[in-house]
Amino acid sequence: MNSWVGFFKKEWFESVKTYKLLLVLVIFSILGVLNPFTAKITPVLMENFMPEGAVLNLPEPAALDSWLQFYKNVPQMGLIVFILLFSTMMSKELEKGTLVILLTKGLHRSTVITTKFFIALCYWTLAIALSFSITYAYTAYYWDQNSLHHLFFAVSCLYAFGLLLLAITLWGNTFFATSSGGILVTLLFMISLFIFAIFPKSHSWSPLELMATPPEILTGDVIPSDLVIPYVLTIGLTLFFVWLTTTHFKKKLL
Repeated sequence: MNSWVGFFKKEWFESVKTYKLLLVLVIFSILGVLNPFTAKITPVLMENFMPEGAVLNLPEPAALDSWLQFYKNVPQMGLIVFILLFSTMMSKELEKGTLVILLTKGLHRSTVITTKFFIALCYWTLAIALSFSITYAYTAYYWDQNSLHHLFFAVSCLYAFGLLLLAITLWGNTFFATSSGGILVTLLFMISLFIFAIFPKSHSWSPLELMATPPEILTGDVIPSDLVIPYVLTIGLTLFFVWLTTTHFKKKLL
C-alpha cells in the first residue's frame, strides 16, 4: 500500500509539473462557461447575420439549449483533448526506461497500471465536475431547470464513457509503447462503435449510447432503465481493459 501511495504522489507531482492540471482546469472551465453563453448568444447572432428585412422567429433560449451545448462541446472537444493529454500515460516512461529502476526496487507492475489509471480517473472526474458545475450554475442563473429530467444521471453516462476510452487508451499505450498506439486503438474502437450503430439492435447494448442519448434523457424521451445494459457493459469493459493492461504489462519485457 505504501508503494502505491508513493507512486501515486510521484505521478501526481509529475502531472502538475507537465501542466496537465492547469490545462484541465482552463479547458473545462472555458467549456463550462461556453455552454450557456453559446445558448444565450446564438439567437442574437443569427438575427444580426440575417439579410436586412428578413424576419427570423426563433424561440427563446432555454435551459435545455445550454445542456445541449454541454453534450456537444464536452464530448467533441473536451474528451478529445483529454485523451490527447493522457495519450502518453505509459509510452513516455516505456520509451525512456524510467520504470526499470522503480521495478527493480520492488515496485509491482500492477501498481504502475492501477496508479496511472487512477490518476487519469481523478483528472477526468475533476474535468467533468468542473465543467458540469459551471454550466449548472450559469444555466440556473439564466433559466429554470425544473423541466429537465435525470440531470445527474445524464452526466454520469458521459463520465462512464470517458472512463472506458481512458482504459482503452492506456491499454493501447502500454501494448504499443507509443502515444500514437493508444490514440489509434481508441480511434478504431470508436469507429467500430459507429459501424455497429448502423444496426438498430446495437442501440440496446452499445456503450456509444451513453454518449449519444444524454440530450434525450434530459427531455424524458429516454429513461435510465433503458440504458442499464449499455451502462453495465461500459463499466465492465473499463474494468476488463484495466485488467488486460495489467496482465500484458506483467509479461512485457522492458
